Amino acid sequence: MSMTFSACTQSDALFLANVLKKSFDSDSEMAFGKGTRLGPPGYDDGTLCKKIMSNHALKKLVISYGKERCGILVYEDGDPSIIHYFCLDPVFIGKGLGTRIWETFERNKTGVWQLETPAFSLRNHHFYIKLGFKQIGEKSYELEATAFVFEKHL
Repeated sequence: MSMTFSACTQSDALFLANVLKKSFDSDSEMAFGKGTRLGPPGYDDGTLCKKIMSNHALKKLVISYGKERCGILVYEDGDPSIIHYFCLDPVFIGKGLGTRIWETFERNKTGVWQLETPAFSLRNHHFYIKLGFKQIGEKSYELEATAFVFEKHL
């Protein structure tokens, strides 16, 4: 099946909000058990989605596999370029699709790319290391939340 990246428009906002919620809920449940809900402020009530959609410095892509929308990629070009969110609907995780998506995306990119992922998300750590990212640090946030910072030179 083919994979496509398309610009996220206002009509994709509900999809973006749903993928953010499902993705963060899945990661937190995997780490801490069923029913656990952890994520950045506003991820679960649409506030984060509105913030992303209104930030014109961010590039927002909807990822489709075949005819099905399966994820989102939100990033900012710069030095370094920052990946703010790379989220797949959990039904697509564990099938090699995330690796294919990233390899396709990075084919036309250069420079240094950085991202953060929750310290508790071992699945994400493994995934990004497999893609060639190196952990370069960590950041602490409110409520004892910690994120690991990863970097890759393309």
